[in-house]
Amino acid sequence: MKRKNVSLIAGAAVCTLTVLLTVMYAVVSGMFVHAEYTPPCDTDSISAEAIQTVTERGLIPTEQHAGAVYFYPDRSVTRGELAKTLCILLSLPVKQYAETPLGFADEASIPEADLPYIRAVLAGGYIRLFGDYTFRANDVLSREETADIFGSLLSGAVSTGKSEALTDFEAVSAHFKANAKKAVDYGIMIGYPDGTFRPKEALTRKELALLLHRLLQNEHFIKRNS
Repeated sequence: MKRKNVSLIAGAAVCTLTVLLTVMYAVVSGMFVHAEYTPPCDTDSISAEAIQTVTERGLIPTEQHAGAVYFYPDRSVTRGELAKTLCILLSLPVKQYAETPLGFADEASIPEADLPYIRAVLAGGYIRLFGDYTFRANDVLSREETADIFGSLLSGAVSTGKSEALTDFEAVSAHFKANAKKAVDYGIMIGYPDGTFRPKEALTRKELALLLHRLLQNEHFIKRNS
């Protein structure tokens, strides 16, 4: 009886060790996949990899309805939503801004749960206030403003001719143009197949996912604030 118990204990120990070694190998090799993650069902072949990457990292949230996970790729992105994405992407110290009012004009109208993210990006200079000192969290982001924000993250200018090749790039607002040029020339943000940039159009969640995916593949481009 004792011999049988010893065999069972030894077998269990071997099984546990095997599982631990398998998990360790998966983590070290970069192949570990969170069991609870479910990819969105509304992606296409062009964006599927990018959307899976950014949603798995928590950079853009998904929604669940009737047991299915949705990304809503064609939905526009707001300034408040991008603030949270930037905080996660750049590991900004969100908690320290939970009880630190900055005093911008529409701070009191922003939901309490969103304020730490917005304060963090404002304090870091990643998103600017409007001329009337408002943040306007629910305003939809344009492509030119998005290019300005992400261009400001990049470490130095490059000259690849990509921005010059876009037929309507001159329509980018003057105060966005320098950083927008960087974002395009680095290849982080791209134009449409017809050669246009469409700076005034709203940024979609799909476009943001693709942009973030390119940036994550080239993280050495990002300048880090000291």
